[in-house]
This record gives sequence, structure tokens and C-alpha cells, in this order.
Amino acid sequence: MHIAILGRNVRPPWNEAVKNMAYELGYQLAALGHNVHLITTNSDGLKTDQKNLELLDAPSQGFSKAALKILLKLKTSNSLDVVHVQNLAIHRSLTPLISALRRRGNLPIVAYCCQLPSLSFHNWIDVLRKNPSEAFSSKLGMLAPAFTARWSMKIANKAVASSHFIGAELARFLPKDRVEVVPPFLRSDRLTSRQRTSSEGNGYPQVLYLGSHKALRGEEDFLLAMSLLKKEYPTIKGIAVTPHPLPRRIESMVRNLGLEGRISFPPRNIPLDVLSLIESSDLYMFTGLSPVGSIDPPLTIVESLILGTPVASYDTGGIKEVLDENNLVPYQDYVALAKTASEILRDHAPRKPRPDLLATFGSENAAKRFEHIYQELI
Repeated sequence: MHIAILGRNVRPPWNEAVKNMAYELGYQLAALGHNVHLITTNSDGLKTDQKNLELLDAPSQGFSKAALKILLKLKTSNSLDVVHVQNLAIHRSLTPLISALRRRGNLPIVAYCCQLPSLSFHNWIDVLRKNPSEAFSSKLGMLAPAFTARWSMKIANKAVASSHFIGAELARFLPKDRVEVVPPFLRSDRLTSRQRTSSEGNGYPQVLYLGSHKALRGEEDFLLAMSLLKKEYPTIKGIAVTPHPLPRRIESMVRNLGLEGRISFPPRNIPLDVLSLIESSDLYMFTGLSPVGSIDPPLTIVESLILGTPVASYDTGGIKEVLDENNLVPYQDYVALAKTASEILRDHAPRKPRPDLLATFGSENAAKRFEHIYQELI
């Protein structure tokens, strides 16, 4: 098959990004013998050892128009059988492109949906309170009316959800036979060689947070939970991998909570060995709102579980599909989250890597699932 994948910016710093999955899916489909054209931005000379995988750069400004030209050129040369769009529900600006393809190219469209474009008024007020500029930003794609997302998804021949939670939401306005579920995925060989049954230890409890400064990623709740944990574990330290520079509200919060010297902020915009950070931590804490503020379920949770690092998380979206309910607490209840984290740290249980999760979240199996979906549509 000739497959085109639309996925912007395939070079984020870790797998916790739906855009990165576009490259990984293309890589694995090419390994299966298909010809894959990955239409992206800022590939910056990225090289691949898969001869059937072609990276086609399009400008960030006017991406949809440029991508349409590329797709129609591929179609004219008989080099295109199906189009795969990453996270169409969030990137609704691509909807006119998809509509034009359906009209002019008669091409099957598969839309992978890893987030929900629906933000409740209560959640929006929370964003407004924490960061007013973000609340009115056009980049907060979840603010668009729900019907626009429904229109986008209805254009696709098949909507593929990353969790059963999202799949159930899509099935509310799409026929059930047009909805599939393929969990988010990562490359297995990055993890299989690293699974350990015990931690070398840091001499102090270490808690890890991976995210951003966006309100829905819960950075403030991570800091609040850490301030409570510090009372029980005076030597505790936290690592928060986030973009730089740090917002003033975060710097002020660190000072006011007495966390100076306790939390380090490695910059997210440089290459980091995230798997080593996960391995060296005693706990990974997820405080975001999935599936609105992150993909669902978050791959950082999956990576942590595979490597044997315990996870404490808010119970949102499809996280309960992968994480035990004893490690889940209600959304924004950082007091309960700190209590759960404390119990995990106090337990000192041997690490229990979960390599079995690779059967569900490995990219090799995901590529085969998508291959089957494409073949049914052609």
C-alpha cells in the first residue's frame, strides 16, 4: 500500500506526544513493506533507515494548503491509497483539507483521535484563573464548539480512538462500525533492554513530573502535592521536565511553598534521556486532565509501568484502562494524590516491570492494527 501520514513536527523530546507517534507509525508500516509518505514540518534533516519511509516537509504556515498539493500529486502519480491523519479532532484546521481530498481524490481517510476537543466551562474557568492568556489562546483547541469536532470526525471513513473512553465518546455521534480503538504506542526495543526489578536508590525519595506549563497539565497540582509530601519526607526531591523559561507564577509558587532547592526543572526543549529519569525516580506523578490536556492514556504512564516505576495519577479519561484503581484519585484532589504517593513511597516494594504492556502499546502491533484498518477501506 501507499500510505500518507499527516503529523506535524516529528521531533519532540519524548514519546509523550501524538506527533511523535506519526513518525513511529510510519517507521513500522514501512518495515512491513508499505510505502509511507510522512507529511510533516521541521523534520530538520531527520534520517531514517527505512527505505520505504519518505519525509515530506511542508511549511508551518499554510500547512493544510501545502499538504493538499502534496497529496494530490501523490494521488496523480498512483502513489497514494489511503490517508492517515494524526489527532484530527484537535487539529480541526485540517478539516477543509480532508474534505477536499474526499471530493477530489476519492481517498479513504483514517483519523486517529488521541484527545477530546471538549472543555467544560468549569475547566475553562480553571484555565482562566491560572493563566488568562492561555484561556483565550487559539492554541487551546478544546475551546471550539463540540459540533465542529463532530463535523471533522464525520468526514473521515474511520475514526480510531486511543482509548475505550474516547471510543465511547466518538460512538455517541458516529456509527459503531466506523469507530475502532488502537492504544497509543511506542517503540518496544527502547524499553525491553532497560527493565529492572530494583532501583539503585538516590538516598532520598525522588518524584518525577513530565509535562508543560499549560494549566490542564497540572504542574501546579504537582507542586502542591510535593509540598505536602515534604512534610513527611523532608529529604524528598522532585524533577519537573517542562519548557523554559519558567512562568513567573511557577517560580512564585515554588518559593511560596518552600520548595526551592527541592524541585529541579530540566528544560523540555533539549534532548533528555527520559527513560533514565523514569528509572531513577521512585514515583511518577501524573496530574493532567486526560484526554483534554494530554493524549489518552498518557504514554508517560505506560512507559513508567513498563519500566517498573510506580505511578500515582488523577483518575481521568481512560487512565483506569491501564493503571490500578488503588493508584488513582479524583481529579484536582492533590491532597488525596499526596496521600497515595506517600503510601507508595513508604511501601518500598520491589519494582515490578510490566513488559506484558508492550503487547498492547508496542508500535509493531499498532502498525499491524492500522494496516488491517487501511486494507478494509481500500
